Amino acid sequence: MALSTADLYKAHVLNLRAVHAGIVHTERELRAAIARQDNPSAGTLIRILLLLTGAWAECRLKKLLYEPSGFDDLARKVIFDKRSQIESWQASLEMGYRKRYNVPKAKLSEQTLRPTALMRYRALADVISSELAPVFEMRNTLAHGQWSRPLNSEETDISGPMIALIKKENALSIRFKLSLLDALAMLIHDLVASPATFERDYDRHFERIVSTKRNLKTRMYGDWEAQMISKYKRGKDKIFPNKSAGEAEISAAERGLVVNKGLKDLVRDLFRR
Repeated sequence: MALSTADLYKAHVLNLRAVHAGIVHTERELRAAIARQDNPSAGTLIRILLLLTGAWAECRLKKLLYEPSGFDDLARKVIFDKRSQIESWQASLEMGYRKRYNVPKAKLSEQTLRPTALMRYRALADVISSELAPVFEMRNTLAHGQWSRPLNSEETDISGPMIALIKKENALSIRFKLSLLDALAMLIHDLVASPATFERDYDRHFERIVSTKRNLKTRMYGDWEAQMISKYKRGKDKIFPNKSAGEAEISAAERGLVVNKGLKDLVRDLFRR
């Protein structure tokens, strides 16, 4: 027996919550790997985080489609029938505008929308194309196991552009992308489920998109990485201060072992002998 619309909504809420928890956990592990300069682990975790970011975007759209007071069955079918996630997101924006501004079939243009509404529509459509599309492209590549040598769509040659795209990503850029996608999802949610909220909060959400895009271009990852490493080293220095008279010598290997353990493990290892 098929689930009701309400039950499907609950399922997508739980799925989205679980993916979000996975993102939080992976980000924490990634920051720790960066801080201790464990590059192999950091590279793996970045790829996992990219996979989860794409999964989050897909789950967020499905939750949006089943929001109470949102899309009806016909609109959902139109969106689900699209061939790709990007087309589905674009269709959700279009169907949301048709519902909000009562334009059932005519083209969304200067003849059917007021200038401000049309400007907003085009701005959001551009965000989907320019910011969301690369997320799904990377997710699909990594989901097919192409972690080292991504291939082109025909799988006949190495894809240099995809290698460059994935290589450019880091913990900070992925965090900014998630923030941007969340603002975009909130805008489309308000458009569909709460038109008054859409009009009231559009500028606030879109400014978040603009500022996040600015951060993606201007924030220096190297500075952020250096801060993480420095913070980690300061933490080690607190655990292992300069030796005073009578202190036993602790090797670098033992330091690395103890830092990765809790305080109880530290005490147990020191007094085990």
